[in-house]
Formats: sequence, structure tokens, C-alpha cells
Amino acid sequence: MHKEGGTMKRIQGKNIVGYMTIYVKGKNPEAFFQMCAAANIPVWDIKKQKKTACSGHIYLHHFKKVKAIAQNSHYDVKIKDQKGSIIQLMKLWKRKEVILSIILCSVIIFFLSNIIWKVEIEGVSTDVEKKLNNTLRAVGLYEGGWIFSLDTLDIVQQQVLNDVPELLYIGIEKKGTTYTVDAVEKLEVKEENPLPNQHLVATKNGIIEKMFIKKGSPTVNINDYVKQGDLLVSGVIEDEETDDKEEDEEDKENGTDGKITSAEGKVYANTWYEVTVTSSLYHYEEKLSGDNMNKYSLHLFNKEIPIWGFKKVPFEHTFEEKEKKPIYLLKWKIPLSITKKTIYDKESFTQIRSEEEAKEIAIEQVKNDLHIKLGSDVEILKYYVLHESVDNGKVKLNLYVSVLENIAKGKPIQ
Repeated sequence: MHKEGGTMKRIQGKNIVGYMTIYVKGKNPEAFFQMCAAANIPVWDIKKQKKTACSGHIYLHHFKKVKAIAQNSHYDVKIKDQKGSIIQLMKLWKRKEVILSIILCSVIIFFLSNIIWKVEIEGVSTDVEKKLNNTLRAVGLYEGGWIFSLDTLDIVQQQVLNDVPELLYIGIEKKGTTYTVDAVEKLEVKEENPLPNQHLVATKNGIIEKMFIKKGSPTVNINDYVKQGDLLVSGVIEDEETDDKEEDEEDKENGTDGKITSAEGKVYANTWYEVTVTSSLYHYEEKLSGDNMNKYSLHLFNKEIPIWGFKKVPFEHTFEEKEKKPIYLLKWKIPLSITKKTIYDKESFTQIRSEEEAKEIAIEQVKNDLHIKLGSDVEILKYYVLHESVDNGKVKLNLYVSVLENIAKGKPIQ
């Protein structure tokens, strides 16, 4: 019983030590396993395969002894199978180059996946962006930085707000290896420089339609006709009772009998413009059909090497758009970039307009030009066509346009 227990213990460790299945051929193969047992070689799971063949399990390190017994007898022994932890380790060791490559690739992927590849800052001016960049670098948030060295984003946001007082809000979002920084600057109300003491005078001839006066004394009324240079709002305000003797003496020195201020306001007048404009009856237009193809090339030291898209461009007329993307190694820019060229199919055609359509386009052009020249608060009241003609495929118009505009301009009080 004691011997059997010891054998069982040894057999229980077979998966660690390693064992093999042997196939024994010869006359009366059971006798071979008896010789093994006599040589103190444990054998288990002995099975009769056929009349002249048996199989059984032995430890790996006993195979040399078993082979020696077979050589000294008339039995033929072959290895059928090998199992156990040591066998697996030996198989893995034979493929050590592949395993080391897998481990190395895993380390590299882990390393690259935990590097900050890009930091995008949005919503701030250039000056604040530079200061914000320096602060983010100080806390470890920069291109090429190690992600694990960063504090939590809540802590980073609070620290940046403390270090950059120009910011009202900052939000940092992580997308893979890219960090997007969305910031909002504080609005600084700039104090307007006080205007010098001035009158408001007319810059053009016109009929007064409406007035909005903030400071000063109006010298004209609604429906008055004024000429260029006429006084519209006076910067001298007459006081009924003046208690300040110093102001009275200063006014007398300036040749005025009231309080001097800076006249402010807007005086809108009806003014007139005579404009000549032409519009073609033939409208040439280009548009993209929607069909396109892409070509990719590699740029190295001002040399372009095509890498994709070698087909001939199938379009007769084209429009090209290029997008160049530099390549970085960690945070360093290398002299290598990939250019994506998108080639669009462009269609060209000429549209023939009627005289009435060309006339309407010409009038709209005049209105837009006046708005650009005179300002956005200008109002086109009405217009008259003084003369109209068609010559060489063009409509020529002579217009008389009525405009409501602010004609007030400051003039310093001498």
C-alpha cells in the first residue's frame, strides 16, 4: 500500500514534470513494462493496443532508461505523444523570436497609446493661446507628454483657470491620444476715449429726415435743407443761470457765452446720387458636378513621390484642392509629409439673360455698392432710371438714387 501511495504521488506531479506516451511493439509487450518496473521506472495507464503492441505513460526524464532497455531487448519503442508544463515551455522556447516580437510590439503599442499626440486649443486669441500653451506644458499637457503623468482633467482645468486669469471658462476633452481644449476669454470692457469738444456739421447736401442727439444743441429742424459744412448740432450749450464763475471766465476767453461740450448724435438726411452701371446679358458660370478623385503623394525634401491614385484624370475641366499633412515622430516634426490632392470635375456654361433680368441685377449691384460705400445703416429710399441702353451685349443704366444716411461729422471747437 505504501508503494502504491508513493507511485500515485509521483503520477500526480506528471503535468508539472512532463510525461509521454510510448508505443511498444514486439512479442509479449507486457514483459517490456515489467522490465521497466524492475528498473524502478514508473509506468501507468498501460493499454493493450493489439496482440504485439501496448502503450503506456512514462516521465520524460525516464525515456533514456526506457530506450536503453529497448536496445538490449527485441522490442521497438516509439514516442506517441508528449504532455506537461515543461513540454509547453520547451515548445514556446523554440518559438522565442515570435514571442519576443509579440511582447515588444505590445510594449511599443502601449507606449504610443499613452503619449499625447495632439493638443488643440479653440476659442481664444493668439496672445492668450501662447500663455495657455505654457501653462498646459507646465502641468504636463503637451504634444509628446506622457498621459499617466497628468492629474485628472478636473484638477488640470482648475489649475489652468488659476494660472490664466484672462480665462472665464475652460473645458478639456480627451479623444484617444488627442486633447481638445475649449476656452472662453473674459470680456474686457474698454473705456472709450472721451471725445474732444466739438460741433456736428453736415458732410453733404440734403434734407433732414430724423435726428438722434445725445449731447449738444440742435441748430436745424426736420425737413430743413442743409449744405455741406452747415452746423447741425452745436457743442456750446447756453445756460440760463451759471453759478460757476470759473466756467464763465473760461467761456469768455473762448469767445462763447455757454458751457462747452462734445456734441454727439446722428443726423439723417435724404441725399441723392447719380450712378452709371452696366450689366452683361451673358452670364458665365462655373460649378462642380460632384464627381472627384483623390491622389496621394509623399513629400520629402521638396520632392513629390506619388504613392496612390495613378489613374488618368477622366475630367475635361478640373478644380484641384490640396491638403498637406505633416508627419510627426512623437512631438518632433520630421521632413516628411503626405499630400492629398482632390480633383473635382468642373462644368462651365454661359447663361443668356433677358434685358429685364440684366437690369434688375444692375440695380441690385448699385444698392450693394452704396451700402458698402456709405455703411450698413444706410437706407435706399427710391431710385429713378434716367437713361437706359443696350450695346454690345450689355445693358447700361443711368440711375438717380435717393438715400437716407447720417451726414453728421465732428468738427473741433476752435
